[in-house]
Amino acid sequence: MKSMDILESRIKEALSRTAQLEAERSNLAQEVTKLREDIMKIEREKREIKMRLDQIIEKLELYLIRSEA
Repeated sequence: MKSMDILESRIKEALSRTAQLEAERSNLAQEVTKLREDIMKIEREKREIKMRLDQIIEKLELYLIRSEA
């Protein structure tokens, strides 16, 4: 009977640990999703900034060409 109690206790511990690990896995999956979204947002902002800088450079080049003429 004692071995049954020990076995039952170990099974409960294993189930508890499994539930904890599943909760941790779920939290990590949510964090990964959020980080991916943040990366996509940063990349989009980077592209927008590059476009604006390219436009500014183009306008400056045109201004310099006109001022030299």
